[in-house]
Amino acid sequence: MIKYIIAFTTAVGLTLASVYDVGDIVSDTHQNITKSTCYAGNDYDVDDSWKLADWNGATNGGHHTVIFIEMSATW
Repeated sequence: MIKYIIAFTTAVGLTLASVYDVGDIVSDTHQNITKSTCYAGNDYDVDDSWKLADWNGATNGGHHTVIFIEMSATW
């Protein structure tokens, strides 16, 4: 019985875990979450802080940018 409860809870959690879908606009709150750089590039060095708002023309002084984010995992 406990296996079924764990499986059901995991399935529901994974189903509801997605916040955004294709074409959605990232909220201002999520754009301002600061992360550290793990791979140098785009004028950032390793361990530099960055946030998505750095590329938002409405908040970065008018420098509009299109970015493509690819996330993949191999478990």
